Amino acid sequence: MTRFIHWFPIMMMVACAADATGQSIDSNIKAAKGTAAAAAKSNPNTQPDSIRWKTWGNTNLGSTHTWFSNWLAGGEPSITFNGNLNLFANYKKNKLFWENNAYLAYGIIKKDKHEAVKNDDQINIGSRIGYQLAKNWYYSANFLGKTQFSSGYKYTAADTIRISDFLAPAYIYLSLGLDYKPSSRFSLHISPLMGKSTLVRSDDVTVLKSSGLGQELIDKEKHVRNEFGGGMIFNLNGSFMSKRVSYNTQLELFSNYLEEPANIDAIWNFTFNIALAKYVSSSIRIDMIYDDNKKNVKKELNHEGKLVDVQHGAKLQVKQFFQIGFFYAF
Repeated sequence: MTRFIHWFPIMMMVACAADATGQSIDSNIKAAKGTAAAAAKSNPNTQPDSIRWKTWGNTNLGSTHTWFSNWLAGGEPSITFNGNLNLFANYKKNKLFWENNAYLAYGIIKKDKHEAVKNDDQINIGSRIGYQLAKNWYYSANFLGKTQFSSGYKYTAADTIRISDFLAPAYIYLSLGLDYKPSSRFSLHISPLMGKSTLVRSDDVTVLKSSGLGQELIDKEKHVRNEFGGGMIFNLNGSFMSKRVSYNTQLELFSNYLEEPANIDAIWNFTFNIALAKYVSSSIRIDMIYDDNKKNVKKELNHEGKLVDVQHGAKLQVKQFFQIGFFYAF
């Protein structure tokens, strides 16, 4: 959080200084709508629902390479590559809406003779369907799924510890509730009925413990933890400077009714994009997670002098990511 407070003023200064052409998403959407509408008008057999879908997306790709030869100041050669993909598909007809989105991201860094390691890895998928109850209010059902593509490791001076893998863990949220949607920029999903499942497709004890499974489930060789409670999902997005600068934030809260309901799990994502040129942009993404069930696992010596996995209390997890590179909206 301290690092975010430090960087946020700099982000805003950069935004105000940027001069770009970041209107490609809206123009592409308008062009698609116009083309679809014209096709529907010219073809009497076209189904009206075919133009009620709105689909769009964008991708960012970035890479850096550092090399040294007789550089007296020192340094270590390295190469990094990062990419992400945002996909959206929304449907709206009368009082019914259906919104779908996917965020995929992966990044690696390779330092000289060291093995390549990942510095970003996310698979986030969401889907929400609702029916209008009153002005700005909707009955809704929501799905969220989160995991990663490949194995993740914790690096220490003494050891390298594998703590995650594909579907290890995977988090699945299903909820029923109400949506408040006063505009396309803001939405609030309120759910008194929310289920959360933690799935771990691994037999590695360290991965099981790092994923938030309790020792009781691990002892019973169970790889799924189910929770029932309530929660909220808050979304806000917008743009300024003629849409050259955009932002998006999502906050997810969950309380387990059956076990320590006062310990609320929280996931907060914030993305800030600045269009520097037609196909060049910079972005800052900050992810914060607090999950009372996800303990820090460390290798420690027991009374017999053997290294064993020891769970410590949950801590706020923070990841900050900055990238400048190729940007394309479609």
